[in-house]
Formats: sequence, C-alpha cells, structure tokens
Amino acid sequence: MARKKRPEGTRRPNGASSIYLGSDGKWHGWVTVGVRDDIKPDRRHVKRTDEGDVIEAVRNLENQRDAGKVRKPGRAREMAYALGRKHRSTFGPQEHARDTGPPCTAT
Repeated sequence: MARKKRPEGTRRPNGASSIYLGSDGKWHGWVTVGVRDDIKPDRRHVKRTDEGDVIEAVRNLENQRDAGKVRKPGRAREMAYALGRKHRSTFGPQEHARDTGPPCTAT
C-alpha cells in the first residue's frame, strides 16, 4: 500500500527559525545562523515577553545572518574588565606603586 502524501505547507524547511510560547509565559525564538567549530548548528536564542518583540528580534538575527554580520557566540567582554584583569595579574601592589613613581609636583 502506498504512503499518503502529506499536504503541502505542513512542515517548515530545514534551517528555518522557530518561535513558541514557553511554559514560563515568555516567547522564545531560535535562529540557526551557521555551524560552530564542533560541527554542531550555531543556534541563537531570544526571549521576550511579547510575541511581536520576539518576531522583530528573530528577523534582526536572520538579517544579520543573511548579511554575514552575526557576532561570535558568547558574551562580549567589556574592555575595562579585560584591561583591569590584565593589569591586576601583571602587577602586584608593590610593583604598581614602584612603576608609577612619585606624584608630579611641577607647576
């Protein structure tokens, strides 16, 4: 017996974005933007309280993906944090005071 043909439009294409209402009462959207280094799909997640806001954020991610301007995954580190951390690990309190020297008193 032959299989029944499924009606057209009942399945979304591979790589399409998905938007749904979660059990937490917020709207979630997932967008596939590429492939990660470990060969898994790079899927980005957005969460908003309003469905319209999620649709807008998903479209924004899709436009970035299509333009090839998607940011790398993970959180961006603040420059001040990165510089402060490097500075603290390089100098101890005595070395820092010694390197800065006495305050300038010239007028």
